[in-house]
Amino acid sequence: MTRLIPLAAVALALGACSTPPPQGGPGQPPRNIVTIVHPYTPGTGVIQATYPTPGAASTAAAGGTAEPLQRLEIKMDNGKVQYVDTSSREFTKGQRVTLTQDRFIKRA
Repeated sequence: MTRLIPLAAVALALGACSTPPPQGGPGQPPRNIVTIVHPYTPGTGVIQATYPTPGAASTAAAGGTAEPLQRLEIKMDNGKVQYVDTSSREFTKGQRVTLTQDRFIKRA
């Protein structure tokens, strides 16, 4: 039986910082942090790399209790690359996976 694992996020924040930007002085509004969300495309591919998500180290250092996410770099069969974040540690480089329509990831 194939076990499905939900994707924690399908996003790649380009230039994301692990700490929030400095806030303005008193009386100034806080700065907005914007993330870049890339389109999610179901299909099959091979994991090219795995690494911690940006900010995972600073969250752990700050005493965060949430399980850090792992970012998967997946080269899809159509040649495009997708980045997906998951809390699962089951996935390794070179493993073939399927991204489902309902945003689950499973071993292919």
